[in-house]
Amino acid sequence: MKVILLKDIPKLGRRGGIKDVSDGYARNFLILRNLAAPATSENIKKAEEELKNKKIQKEREYEG
Repeated sequence: MKVILLKDIPKLGRRGGIKDVSDGYARNFLILRNLAAPATSENIKKAEEELKNKKIQKEREYEG
C-alpha cells in the first residue's frame, strides 16, 4: 500500500514522501497514529501543494 508520510519517521522517510509499505503496517500503525495518509490522487496533490508552499516560504525568508 502506498502512503504519504505526514511526519518524519526514522528508518522510513521524511514528511511528504511517498512510500510503499505493507497493508497491515499502513492500516494498523501509520494511519491510526496519523503518521501517514493513503496515497490517493487527491492526497498526493495536497502534499505537493504543501511542499511547494513551504519552498516558497523558505525562499522568502532567505531573501528578506
